[in-house]
Formats: sequence, structure tokens, C-alpha cells
Amino acid sequence: MRRALWIFAVTLSAAVNPDSLITGPGLLSHIRVLASDEFGGRAPGTEGEEKTVAYLTAQCRKLGLKPGNPDGTFLQKVPLWGIRSEGTVTISVGGMPLSLKARQDYLATSQQPVPEVTLQNSGLIFAGYGVVAPEFHWDDYKGVDVKGKTVMLLSGDPPVKDRHDRSKLDPNMFLGDALSYYGRPSTKAETAYARGAVAVITVFAPRNRVGTLARFAQNAPRETMILRDATSASRISAQVSLAEPKARELFRNLGFDLNEFRDRAVTPDFQATPLNAVASFDLRNTLRQIDSANVVAKWPGADSKLRDQYVIYTGHWDHLGTEGDKVYHGASDNAAGTAGVLELARAFTKTKTKRSVLFLWTTAEEKGLLGALYYVKHPLYPLARTVADINLDYFSNWGWGRTRDIGILGLGNSTLDDLAVTAAKKQNRVVTGDTDPAEGFYFRSDHLEFAKAGVPSLETTPGIDYVGKPAGYGDKVRDNYIQNDYHKVTDQVKPDWDLSGAVEDLTILYQVGYAVAQAKDRPVFKAGAPYQFAPKK
Repeated sequence: MRRALWIFAVTLSAAVNPDSLITGPGLLSHIRVLASDEFGGRAPGTEGEEKTVAYLTAQCRKLGLKPGNPDGTFLQKVPLWGIRSEGTVTISVGGMPLSLKARQDYLATSQQPVPEVTLQNSGLIFAGYGVVAPEFHWDDYKGVDVKGKTVMLLSGDPPVKDRHDRSKLDPNMFLGDALSYYGRPSTKAETAYARGAVAVITVFAPRNRVGTLARFAQNAPRETMILRDATSASRISAQVSLAEPKARELFRNLGFDLNEFRDRAVTPDFQATPLNAVASFDLRNTLRQIDSANVVAKWPGADSKLRDQYVIYTGHWDHLGTEGDKVYHGASDNAAGTAGVLELARAFTKTKTKRSVLFLWTTAEEKGLLGALYYVKHPLYPLARTVADINLDYFSNWGWGRTRDIGILGLGNSTLDDLAVTAAKKQNRVVTGDTDPAEGFYFRSDHLEFAKAGVPSLETTPGIDYVGKPAGYGDKVRDNYIQNDYHKVTDQVKPDWDLSGAVEDLTILYQVGYAVAQAKDRPVFKAGAPYQFAPKK
């Protein structure tokens, strides 16, 4: 392993200097186009997609990149279902329904591509956190049959206290303060479906207890999407987020206290509890078949032995589209990452590499990493010959200048991290882990699908130690972005943006990819990688 890292370090110094190729103005010019009103928020299956795909394709041709699809095109078609759900959810105790208002007290969606989802008087079972994690000897479904039932769950991971310090969470259970694979809503839904449940109701509990379901629903897209393939029907029929005050009211009507059930659910000996309540769902789905596309370009390798191996840079081009007269511009998320991949491609066209480099702009990341999932299920080049994925999604500190640090989501997972450390040192910077692990960002972008498929993957995240700024400034601007701009119409190009930090971060990502493209040895996952996935059944 030391020899491999020495080779990587040598090739870092041999890379072309990207400073003159990756510039703030160059990035900004792409971002302005992609985040403009004209592109309408870049939702899959809209005119915004057509314009985005056309723009990316034209830029790839202008740079002299080769078509990335072996069929001679720059596109990989991705078939999707779009599902827009409307209707009612009723929860009753002893024949008496709770008073529930849609998108205020609950938010209901369906990922079944059918016109209607009708479930009457489905028995309700409280299944704790809905976690089945054999490595932690944890099974919230043990001893209970949930077939045909609706499971009621708590969000996130079980917050198991550290027995040596009860003020902290046990770092050896799940991921301590960080969200684990099991805390993801999609993992919970898949687990419930695999055990025969027909619906999932999750108690909505925002991080830091800030915000309400009604506020969340204001910016939640009304259309969900799934891949249009053989797996389309193999999904839970309905997913509901229930406002916590209404969950408390439900438990009071049953003669219980929600907090008591929460406390019970934080131990591995927890037993799921049937509740004397039923749930009914009457959802009408508006369906549309979407023929979306990943955009993929190739910079061929020059080495006869290694050119059939691939380094992939990914960045999702899509965002949330429009709702009425509101345009979700998605400037930071992810016009910035899309532009970043373009500028990285520009840098690579000025040099030669032994391995080939692919530039993959994915669709429908915002709908569940669907473009990346489709690529992994239908790779244009064998995954066994795909040596790394370097992903750009809200990858840099847009608008706030330079930092002394740069974060890595899932730090410690692979030897790609060591390359990032070496590249950061050239800028007199340090690499840290995720600075906001409770948000679970590691599980919320396209690199995840590649990592799950066995491809070492890297995603950086903005640093927070800003040059020339007071202590705490980074936390402040990050929290402000998450609260006020993330997935909101206000995520637009700001007139005072300073992209110098973004350029430095891109330089690191260029140097990492170049090192991988040149080295004899491939990156590998590290023993004891902190971010693991559910064991394969």
C-alpha cells in the first residue's frame, strides 16, 4: 500500500497545472446559464432538461471530448416514472379519526406507478426505528408479522447512549452522531416492504427540532420519481410523514405517551407493538412516462494496458424544476457541481492520461439518485474496470471565499482520501471529515450508488475555516444556506459571490483524478471503512 501511495504522490506533481484552466469566471459563466429562469429549474422530463442536455452536449463537443456512450452519442437514456400524488390519509382510534390536513399535518407520497392507491383500515404497528441491522444485533421487526399492515416509525437511527458517557451517543452503534445507512427514509421503506408492510408512517422530527412539517412541505416537490424498469412495482404503496404533534395526539388517544415508546425503541430488545388504530389511504396518482438522460463524455486514455479502465467524475445536472410561478434555480445545488465537472473536463483535455476519464452528468439525483443508480445497473463500461468515482454535489463553498480546510464525506472509506490529503497539502490546507454528519449527506448523493456497487468513491464538502473571517463564520454561512437557500427558490447566483475557494477545491479534485488515472495501482476501500451498507441478503 505504501508503494501505491508513493506512486500517487509522484503523479500528483506531474499533472498539468489547472490554475489557468479552472477559473472563477469560467465556472460562473456556466452556472449563470444553468441556473437561469430560461432553464426552469432543470427538472427531468421538462423543457429545462432539453436545454440542459443540449448545453452540456454542446460544451463537450466544444472541448473536444469524445461521446461517452459506445453507441457514438453523449447520452445514456434513463427511463423514469413521474408520480404526483393527491388524496387523503386517515388515522382512526376506536372509529374516531384524527383531524388531519394534507401538507400541514401530513405529507403523503406514493412510489407505485398506478393510478390509485386505496388501502382501507390497515392495522397500525409501531415498529420503533424500523431498523434491521444484523451487525448490531438489531431487529425492530422480530416477533411481529407486518404483512398487509402499516408500520409507524421514528426518523433517523436509534440514539443509543454511550455507556461511559451518557451525554453522548455510542460511536460503535450505527454512526453515533452521524446518520447511518439504516436511518435513511429509503432504507426504512425498503426494509418495511421486504417484510410485507403496505405503508409507512414516519413521525416527522426535523434536525435540531427546528421547523415544521408544513414549512418542509412548502418546498417539497409534489412529483416523485422512480426508475421505469422491472423493479417499478416492487415498492411500498404509500409513505407518509406525520407531524409530531399529531403523532403525540394519536398516542394520547390510545392512552400512551409517545416519549415512552421512543425510550423503548432505543434498545436492541425492543418489541414492535400493534396499536389499536387503523390507517386508510386514498391516493390518486398522476403518472407520466419520462425519457430522461444522463450526459456522458470521454477523454480516452493513452496507455494500451490501462485505457480500458475508467475514472469517473459525476455531477447531477437536475434540480427541482418549477411549481406554479416558482422556479427552483439550484445554483449551488447543483449548477455549481455541473459547471465544476465541465471545468475539470477542460483541464483534462490539456493533458494525457493512462486511464480513460469519463465525465458523467446524471439525471434525477434529487429524486433518489436515479441517474447514478441506472448507470450502475446498466454501466456503459464494466464496473469491474471502473476504478473510482469523484462526485461533485454542493462540493464547494460557493460565494464565501477561501478556506483552510476541505471536508470529505465518509472520510476513511478509501485510499482516495489519502490523495486528497496530499493535494490539499499543496495548498497548505487540511482535510477534515463531514462537518455536519447528522445531516447524513454521505447517503444523499450519487457517489453512494457507486460505492454500494464496489467502486471507491470520493465526495468533498465545503470547508468551514475561512481565510480572513472570524471564528464561527463558516458554521454561520453554512447554516444560513441550509435554512434559507437549500432546495428553495432563493438558491440563485448571488452578486457578491467569491469563487476563489471553489477553484481551489476543484484543483484538489483534478489532482486526485489525475493521480488515479496515471497510477499503476487502483484505489481500494480501507479495512474498517466507517460508512458501511446493509449486508446483502
